[in-house]
Amino acid sequence: MENRRRAERQPALWMGRCQVEGDPSDLWQGCAIFDVSALGVGIDLPRSGKPDLVGRRITVLLELGPSVDLTVAGEVRNAESAPDGIVRAGIEFVGLNDTEGAIVGLLERRAQSRSKSLSSH
Repeated sequence: MENRRRAERQPALWMGRCQVEGDPSDLWQGCAIFDVSALGVGIDLPRSGKPDLVGRRITVLLELGPSVDLTVAGEVRNAESAPDGIVRAGIEFVGLNDTEGAIVGLLERRAQSRSKSLSSH
């Protein structure tokens, strides 16, 4: 199978909150970020029924610490149903500014170093 990724994703496990374009504007759902790259993230999002997310914009709020949050937005490039009412979605970032891009780069390196550390044990 051909690798279509433009950037290698690093395994991660962060909890965040997501808001999907077209859903009520006050509806933020818990979501799990399971991988990250400079270009996007993979998330698990509770969503019943068929995944209707491809092409829609999602805003992801990452709570990085007690007083540090990062909000990024992206477009869903792929989505598939997973067990227990979860949708697994690949999101490509849209419109990151330089600061957001730098923070995402730090998160990617952090995830990569954690992954290497875990695999050496």
